[in-house]
Amino acid sequence: MKWIALVAASAISVSSIAAGAAPAEKSPDVLSGAQLRKSAVRAPAPLLPALNATAAAAPTVEDVGDADSFGRNVTYLGLAQTLTVSVLDDCSASDPTVERCIVANPAPSSTSFVEDGLATINLPTKATKSLICFALTPIIQVQWENLLATPAQARFSGSALVTIDNEVLDDPTLIDPNTGLPFGGVLELGLSTFTDIHTLQPGETDFKTMQMSRSCIAGIVSKRALVDIYGLTETQATQFFKKPMTITFGARGTFALTSFANYFYGIRLYGD
Repeated sequence: MKWIALVAASAISVSSIAAGAAPAEKSPDVLSGAQLRKSAVRAPAPLLPALNATAAAAPTVEDVGDADSFGRNVTYLGLAQTLTVSVLDDCSASDPTVERCIVANPAPSSTSFVEDGLATINLPTKATKSLICFALTPIIQVQWENLLATPAQARFSGSALVTIDNEVLDDPTLIDPNTGLPFGGVLELGLSTFTDIHTLQPGETDFKTMQMSRSCIAGIVSKRALVDIYGLTETQATQFFKKPMTITFGARGTFALTSFANYFYGIRLYGD
């Protein structure tokens, strides 16, 4: 497999996003409008009896944004690194235990991929109380070549796919708002990591290598998200974090005019 030296980059780079490009995918790490509205107005402080004046009230969502995990210690839950997704001219010599190899469609057509089961973390019962957070570092190498007689659009996008198996989601009355169907025991999520779309002139080549990290905001999943977004009851959301979980990592993306690419990521999970 080809290998090119990596050069670190400190932030996400998006080059010349083309007009009409698809919007970034919905991320579980970004608060929804409903959640933002809940925390936009501070609730009035309750009137406490004089005898309890020294007792501090528990902080609310309006106070701290995530009241469930407030004041808890961080608990590290494990780490994983995915197999590499590679774009090559010929996959006949590729080792599937090391990489998932893809041969591109003829230019200028784009090629899309969805690769599951690139890494797995198994969490025991009660591994975390109300939150699964992450630190994720994707590593990307992409080479584009326009061998056509006319200008053409080069692109590469890659996202992390996260699948959480949890028996609480076996309840057929629980409906995934993203699909309109029962969860079937599985919550599927996506985390955008890299998008680059630009035009190459005939005979032009381009190359990028990126290492960049994103860290937890709202988390991969939280008790609050399970109730506010996914429709679980408070009891079901509490039970969700008491059950063992299998968390599987994959990748999804699209590329065009790509003559070579490597895409993989490392991820560390932590909770409360």
